[in-house]
Order: sequence, then structure tokens, then C-alpha cells
Amino acid sequence: MRKSKINLVISREDYQKYEYYFSWVKKVVFILAGIFFLLFLIFFTIISVKQKKYDDYANQKQSLLESLKLKSGDEAKIYYLQKKYEDLNTFLKEDAFSTPYYKLLTNALKESSQSSNLENFEINKKREVDFTISFEGFSDLMNFFKLTESPDFLKNFEQISLKSFSVIGADINKKENYELSFTGKFISIKGETPKDDQP
Repeated sequence: MRKSKINLVISREDYQKYEYYFSWVKKVVFILAGIFFLLFLIFFTIISVKQKKYDDYANQKQSLLESLKLKSGDEAKIYYLQKKYEDLNTFLKEDAFSTPYYKLLTNALKESSQSSNLENFEINKKREVDFTISFEGFSDLMNFFKLTESPDFLKNFEQISLKSFSVIGADINKKENYELSFTGKFISIKGETPKDDQP
């Protein structure tokens, strides 16, 4: 029987060679594991930071929405005031400085009758006017007619005409009232800028 021989020198050299390779493989594996772990930490940190920012933004948004709900009444009041301010500005731009003309007409009424009432008064920036006057008695009506024919009254108007005449409450139980409606145009009062001449 032939006996096999083992070359121990060669086997030892092969083992050392393989052991060297295995040591390098282990080092590479540890290095790769370290790199992957480091990348994992980096990505985890980035995602955590982004998630925290997202949560902060979400909380801030929720807080703002709640604040808006609480302040909705205040915002409505502010909007109302702003609208009124804009309306006031529009009125001031279109205003015909009606007060002097209104006083002029009411003073004329006082001269003609104590029972007359100015029921309606509308004037635009061109000084074009419509007004309605009521009287409790026929004599007051006639006194006012005399006033309208007087130069002292007519000098306040560039033109004026009677638009309508009405008798109100003409029955047994009610006293008669009279209404006169006029349309016309005032002259420009001294010291008041005629707006129809402005560009």
C-alpha cells in the first residue's frame, strides 16, 4: 500500500497566504460597514432636521390659522372702517360744498313762512339742485310763491323752475299740506370754488 505524504511546508505557506487575504477582507468589510454606518447617520440627521423644520412650519401654520380665527372680527371691523374711509374720500371728491347753499335756501324759507319744511335737498358738484318744500297752510304756500318771484330769491339761481305741485292729506280728518318740488342751478357763492369749472 502506497502512503501519501503531506508537505507541511507548502500547507503552512498556503495557510498564511489565505490568512493574509482573510485579514484584508475583514478590514474591507469593517471599512465598508463604517462607511455605511456613517452614511446612515448623515441621512438620519438630515431627515431629522427636515422633519423638525416641517413640524415647526406646521405648528406655525396652525398657530397663524388660530390667530386669524380669533382676529376675524377685528379684520372685519378694519375692513369696514377702510370701506367707510374710501366712501368718505369719494364723497369729498364729489362734494359740492352743499352747506352754504342749504343754509341759503333754509334762510329764505324762514323769511317766507315759519311752517315750511325743507323735505328734500339734493345738489351735485355742478350746483344743479332739486329740492322739495312742504307747507301746512295755503297762506304759507302763497307767501313762498311771492318769495320765489322776488329778485332777492331769484338772484341766488342761474335758473329755477317748478317741477311738481302736490296736495297731501286733503280729507275731513286731516289738514291739507302742500308740497312744491323745484329744480334749478345755484349761482356760485363767493369764496366757493365752482367745481364744474375744474378739469
